[in-house]
Amino acid sequence: MPESSPNYGIQQSGGVSNVGNQAVGPHARAVSHGLTFTASPQTSELITELMTLLERHRAEVPEEAEAVAEELQDELDSPEPDRGVIARTLERLTNMVKPVAPLVETVGELTKAVEGFGG
Repeated sequence: MPESSPNYGIQQSGGVSNVGNQAVGPHARAVSHGLTFTASPQTSELITELMTLLERHRAEVPEEAEAVAEELQDELDSPEPDRGVIARTLERLTNMVKPVAPLVETVGELTKAVEGFGG
């Protein structure tokens, strides 16, 4: 690459980086084929536990927490779950349940469970 060309490289120092598809620079595109997400049996158990805990701690979390948990369950149960939707939904849910330790723990376990699965 000539020196006058911009550098669209990526530098990282320390930490952890999990990158799926990535494209950098003008007109860049990141395309993948054949990557799928498959929920584990553990994920189903954790969703059931999450719903039970939400019911038990209803007074301590925002009303919409249960609806967000249902969105997560629907996405996980869909034929082609979207990892981005799952990640964003888990992040929203984490913020909603912060006052309740058992819920924080369960959402954390769910996050770990779905991060570890891909097909």
